[in-house]
Amino acid sequence: MAKTTPSRTALKIARFMVLLDAMPHLRDVLPTGAAATVERILLSSQALPARQVEGMRSPATIRFAHLSERLLGQGQLVWFGLRKRWMAEQVEAAIAAGARQLLVLGAGFDPLAAMVAARHPEVLCLELDAPQTAEPKRTGILRAGLARANHQVITADLSRQSLAEALSRSPWNPELRSILVAEGLLMYLKPAEVKGFFNAARALTGTGSRIAFSSVGADEHGNPRLGVLDRPIRFALRLAGEPMHWGIRPADVPAFLGHLGFRALAQPTPDSLRERHLAPLGLPDEPLRPYEHLVLAEDVRVESA
Repeated sequence: MAKTTPSRTALKIARFMVLLDAMPHLRDVLPTGAAATVERILLSSQALPARQVEGMRSPATIRFAHLSERLLGQGQLVWFGLRKRWMAEQVEAAIAAGARQLLVLGAGFDPLAAMVAARHPEVLCLELDAPQTAEPKRTGILRAGLARANHQVITADLSRQSLAEALSRSPWNPELRSILVAEGLLMYLKPAEVKGFFNAARALTGTGSRIAFSSVGADEHGNPRLGVLDRPIRFALRLAGEPMHWGIRPADVPAFLGHLGFRALAQPTPDSLRERHLAPLGLPDEPLRPYEHLVLAEDVRVESA
């Protein structure tokens, strides 16, 4: 039976953004305005009851979050916030370098595309997700007054149709330099589907386009692995009907991308992220527990353009 409710992972991530914003010493880790925007979308879409959204800011919820991190490992929420900030930073850098299109895949209730559309009216901003998540997201954006002429939420099930088919119903121009964001997505695809995504991305974008993505690690057999919390997290995802299928070791990323026509422009380490984003906030020693690694890939056609 097809799912009729938004992705649990999408809702969890949206709640985490509100929770981070409720913690005074951590709220500035997120991109400016991101938490307030996602809260508006959630409340306007009614994807979650208002009491649940507002409850993420309650002292009891904050205490429970601190307790959970003490039990499971401190630094997971901070990592989540850093991932959001890094993705937003890569989008802005790509636009500064000439990108005129943004595509956020598996966008969930993330406000990135809506916020970029407001800042950059010259940039076409599309976001794509399965119908059960994209439809309430679209409703939330409209009701929250966040709709822009250069922003669209596309409903598509990529297990049933290709990325090219999904984009064919939009103003997307495959000849323009673009930035694609696949945050917290690729690990849920099968290995062949991941390669298919990169091939499709290259065919649907212009010279010099980029992809910012996150991925989990892998064991010697290529199976996805999440470090010390690997088994409980993967078990919970299977119960939620969202199992992981793909992972890659950071050292293997350049060769993997090279075979697909891309090069790795950036693979930030936890230390480099801490220095760039946490230290300026006065948090140089804040516990940080990454459960993924981040990659910025660029189409190698830029070298021969």
